[in-house]
Amino acid sequence: MERCGAYGLLRSVAVDPSARGRGVGAAMTEKLIAYSAASGLRELYLLTTTAEKYFPAFGFDETPRTSVPAEIQQTGEFKEICPSSATVMRRTLGSD
Repeated sequence: MERCGAYGLLRSVAVDPSARGRGVGAAMTEKLIAYSAASGLRELYLLTTTAEKYFPAFGFDETPRTSVPAEIQQTGEFKEICPSSATVMRRTLGSD
């Protein structure tokens, strides 16, 4: 998770193939969400080309690229690493 001002960018959740299907990815994702909320972040964002059906179970919703805060848009992941065709997802962590 990369902190970007009041926002976080969930960069990667990866599980070794031999450990998949055991809840490891879900546990990591839940811990990252809890850590982000406890750290005072307002929202978490992620970009994916393969897991857009996985993250809604954790409260993430698809969001337009144009609605992403500038702090997230300036990251290498947003500008260069992930393709512009990647799905952008957002999860609110606290109230404004």
